[in-house]
This record gives sequence, structure tokens and C-alpha cells, in this order.
Amino acid sequence: MFRLIIKDFGADEWSKVVAPFADLSLMQCWAYAEAKARTGPWRAERGVFYDGQCEVGAFQALVRSLPLVAGGLAWINRAPLWRRDGETEEQSLVAMMAELRAHYADRGRMYLRLAPPAPEGKLAAGALREAGLSPAGTLGWSSAVLDLTAPLEDLRKGLGQKWRNCLNKAERLPVEVRSGCGEELFTAFLESHAHLTADRDFATSVTVDLLRALQGLLPEGGKLEAFLAYQKEMPVGSVLIAKYGDACEYLAGHTSAEGRRLNAGQLLLWRAVAAMKEQGFRRFDLGGMDAVLSPRGIYRFKGGLGGKPYRLAPELEAVGGGPLGRLVRWRARRARAAA
Repeated sequence: MFRLIIKDFGADEWSKVVAPFADLSLMQCWAYAEAKARTGPWRAERGVFYDGQCEVGAFQALVRSLPLVAGGLAWINRAPLWRRDGETEEQSLVAMMAELRAHYADRGRMYLRLAPPAPEGKLAAGALREAGLSPAGTLGWSSAVLDLTAPLEDLRKGLGQKWRNCLNKAERLPVEVRSGCGEELFTAFLESHAHLTADRDFATSVTVDLLRALQGLLPEGGKLEAFLAYQKEMPVGSVLIAKYGDACEYLAGHTSAEGRRLNAGQLLLWRAVAAMKEQGFRRFDLGGMDAVLSPRGIYRFKGGLGGKPYRLAPELEAVGGGPLGRLVRWRARRARAAA
């Protein structure tokens, strides 16, 4: 059995804790949880699992307590972190999740919802039942990853033929790409993101307020990087990239009608891939690519980059707190179904 210690962590301390884990995601970075807490009804809780004196796992939870009474919601997205170099037995992950169930659902009387970072099909149903965890009815996160350790020319050869043709055409057109982590470009990205979400009634958890808070909390070397395309000084497309550990991730992006005519999306994403490789990142996550849930246009666009698809294990849950916990579960399930 692992020993779980939950306490307050500063940004630098938490970064050192999570740095060794191969399954680190943006959702488990200190700045992300703090940004969610500043822009929504959450507070962040963080903990470390020990085997003897060795740190073997870590998690960051978003917690929303009920007023006046014990209970609420604990949401743990892509954690506990548990994989270091090489493969790690899934039994360790299940044991850590059992400790989290005991802490939040049993003793805390909360509704616990987990999105474990294990690949789909790796967690045995019997072991999960013994750990007190049940399927929550939601598919696991699905995306694709590019291996940036490959030569750039090989990555270009791996592009889909139609995607590569669009890129070739864009590169011959008078489209200027500006990139960087500075305030001016970031603000320009936020303006285009705000127009997208307002004009299309586009529902997303990646809101302008969240992005602004996140950028303010990230350290100088880990700021979100914006890539913007212009034709005759008019913005026609933009992409925003997050960075954590040895990985980077497509966080948000959009193109105007003129940008789509110019294939600005392909040009921006390729420039981002090349820049992240040059900066020394090893993995480029496409930030969500789901054959079941993604809009077909977005799925085809991201698929043309030639990344390796993956899907994580389905979400899990444990209900504490009796009738109040079941009510919280009902509301949380409705919210997840609408997301």
C-alpha cells in the first residue's frame, strides 16, 4: 500500500515533483490548476504517493466543495501520474486510485471522478471493482502525438498527401507568419479566439479568461506560444501551443474564411511543429483528435499531420456522501455529457 501525503505546493516545488513522470500533461501542471481556481469555482489540491521514502506517484485535483455540509466534487484529470522511464505495472496506478477513493469518497464524502492516464484496455475491470471504482460512462481522452525526435524532412514526408499539397501551396503565397510568447502576439491570439467563441456560439473550456490567467501564471520559459498568419497585415489564422516537460501541445487555433482559402491552418501548424522541434521538445500532442467525438473537419485536419493516435482509459468514479453525493454525480455527469 502506498502512503499518500496531501499538502500545499508552490509552483517550483510542484514542477520538481512532476518532472520525472512520463505521463505529465498540461492538466497536471501547477499553473493550469491555479488558472482554473482563479476563473471558476474550484480550488486546487495536490498530493504525492510514497513507497517507503521514494516518490512513486503524484496528482493534482480540482475540488468544488458543497456549502455548509461535507461533500462536493473532486475532479482528477489525467492523474495520478505514475509512469517514469520505461513501463510501470498498472497495478500501481490502480492502488493509487484506490487511495484517492478512500481519501475523497470515503473520508471526504465527495463524488470523485478520475480520468486515468493509462492507455485504453490496460486497466482490468476486476481490479477496478476491487479498488471501489466504477465506469463513469465517458470515453477516455483521445488524441495523436508526433515524434519530434525524427528529422524534420521525415516528419514532412509523413504528412498526408492532401495536407502536404495544401502546405506547399500556402508556402508559395504571400502569407506572413509571426510567432512568439510576447504580450502583443498573445493578445492578438486572444482577440481571434474571442471572435470564434462569440460568432459561432462555440462551447469550449479553453476560454479567453482561462488562457489569460494561465499565461500570467506560467514561468517565463514556459509561456504559451502564439503563431499568427497575416495577409496584407490582416490576421487570417492563429495557433496557440502549450509547453510542459519534454512535450508541447496544440491548445487552440482558428482560421478565417480567407485563411482557409490560403491554407493558413496547414502553414501555421507546420511552422509550430518545426519551431517546437528546434526548441528541443520531443513530443507534439495534437490536443484532441477523437474519431467518435471530434467534428469531422477538425479530425481530418489534425489527422493529416501524421501523428500516432492514442486513447486513454475511460473515466472512473466513486460516490461518497450518500444522497448528496449521488446528486453531485448526477450534475457532474450532465456537465460532462454537454462538454
